[in-house]
Amino acid sequence: MKGKFLALTVGVVLTLTIAGAIFTASPMEAQKTVPQPSQTLTRQERGERVVNSLTGGKGLPPHFEQLQRDFPELADMTLKYALGDIWAREVLDNKTRQLISLAGFAAQGTMPQFKVHAQYALNYGVTPQELMEVIYITTVTSGYPRALIAAGTLKELFQENQIKFPVTSQK
Repeated sequence: MKGKFLALTVGVVLTLTIAGAIFTASPMEAQKTVPQPSQTLTRQERGERVVNSLTGGKGLPPHFEQLQRDFPELADMTLKYALGDIWAREVLDNKTRQLISLAGFAAQGTMPQFKVHAQYALNYGVTPQELMEVIYITTVTSGYPRALIAAGTLKELFQENQIKFPVTSQK
């Protein structure tokens, strides 16, 4: 009994020590451990770099130019915050970031954004089979109706890009 109590006490002390170290770490220390967007560029410059990366160097896509005309402040926030601050972070590679985003758009049922980002994913080298995996995972996380809607949108994108609709089997 004494040995179990000692082991439990040591475990609790160790857990509290680790938790204390995590919660007392300064924000500056956290920034050192997680790569942050370049601070030498402005938020807008970082956002513009992300856009050029997404579009393969083609600059602003038509939907973003339309957003600038219709809602210039929203476009500015999107460029500086969403792209310049968040998408410019260096923790995830571009393919992973796109696959995560696609899962979110599929889960929400936001197909215009799903389609745009599926194209960006293809631009980054995500394969049609990998895009289809997002659909399959969506059945588990968000249900069949969302997955079916996303599947139809993905099929449209494949047709527009003249990608032979891939058929995969896990039998």
